[in-house]
Amino acid sequence: MKAFIVYCSPAGSTQHVAQVIGKTLDILGHHPVMLDLCNTQDVAAIKTQMRGIKKDPLLFIGSPVYACHAIPPVMEFIEQLPDDCEGYSFPFVTWGAVTSGIALYEMGTLLNQKGYPLAGAAKIVAAHSLMWQFAHPLGEGRPDAADDHKVADMVKKVAAKLKAQPVSTVPLAELNYQPEDVYNSMAGLSIKAVRQMLPQRQVIREACTKCGVCAELCPVEAITLDPYPCFGKTCILCYNCMRLCPEKAIAADFSPMEAWLQEKAKEFNENPELKVFI
Repeated sequence: MKAFIVYCSPAGSTQHVAQVIGKTLDILGHHPVMLDLCNTQDVAAIKTQMRGIKKDPLLFIGSPVYACHAIPPVMEFIEQLPDDCEGYSFPFVTWGAVTSGIALYEMGTLLNQKGYPLAGAAKIVAAHSLMWQFAHPLGEGRPDAADDHKVADMVKKVAAKLKAQPVSTVPLAELNYQPEDVYNSMAGLSIKAVRQMLPQRQVIREACTKCGVCAELCPVEAITLDPYPCFGKTCILCYNCMRLCPEKAIAADFSPMEAWLQEKAKEFNENPELKVFI
């Protein structure tokens, strides 16, 4: 079995899960190819490798949940997958204990359309990426050692499943787990739509040294220096620019976010536990 693990992970949680998947596959002797979608040079290379494997590749593909959806780099990668492989997929998402949205269903739908039926799927709770400034963020401490053990067990089950013939796949309908009214509301959301709802960034020019770290670390290359940081339309609102700025020269008022996100978590009432579909 040739395995690929593709992910985009601005806050690090999705990368952590990808690494657990990779370590488990290594132990099983499958030695996967890893791709961080933040590294644009690797994207073309992995597509070339996948085109060279026409039989039974297994693609693990992971995304954090932003505005109820998988983030654009992940969906764009799926859209560009070669459609002449006879392989399987395993989408997974990390979510910050508010809602996992409809990301898994959207990823699974597109993967099925591209000819990569679902060997499984998973949603994994993680510390909420917008609450790094708070003492006790939603999803605090997650994913933890128990989650890692469940992820490793999940990978072993998928590997065993692919040895059986015929391979049983997960029905797409299982990933459509949100109530219909909630689904319809989430489907109408987008990063662009929530941009005005989230804290607005300001560049503190007297603190900014124009070092370019923010642009270098932006996972979607949405920042340019002119000569101070400017935020482009492809911004996915990960706030890495603010969180990782060495001079603290990018600021936003997050003080209302803690109560708002906690209220949203109560409203959605989604069980904040790891769930595997297999």
